[in-house]
Amino acid sequence: IDIPKALLDSTVARVMQALRIELNGEFRVLEQLLEDLPSILAPGGRAVFLTFHSGEDRRVKKAMKAGYKSGIYSSWSRNVVRPTAQERWDNPRSSCCKLRWVVRSNQAI
Repeated sequence: IDIPKALLDSTVARVMQALRIELNGEFRVLEQLLEDLPSILAPGGRAVFLTFHSGEDRRVKKAMKAGYKSGIYSSWSRNVVRPTAQERWDNPRSSCCKLRWVVRSNQAI
């Protein structure tokens, strides 16, 4: 089987990333932070998340949306902020990065 080197490299990188995420319990830690965030933030407090993986971004977006609908957050970033072309040129690792933010409401939890 003749597999192009670029395809093999990207496949190996994805497998290693999946192993790292699982071994470090990264999704479990993120879920716990998202669950605890309303009690950590003061009323009117802000939190910003940089996600580098679609699995992370999906969890952050879902938690922010649910918190907004339930009145925990007064505002949240419906659209992600992506790096500009210049930022991607200066730092190629930023190309997959997404920024999301949330503002805690003044309502008691």
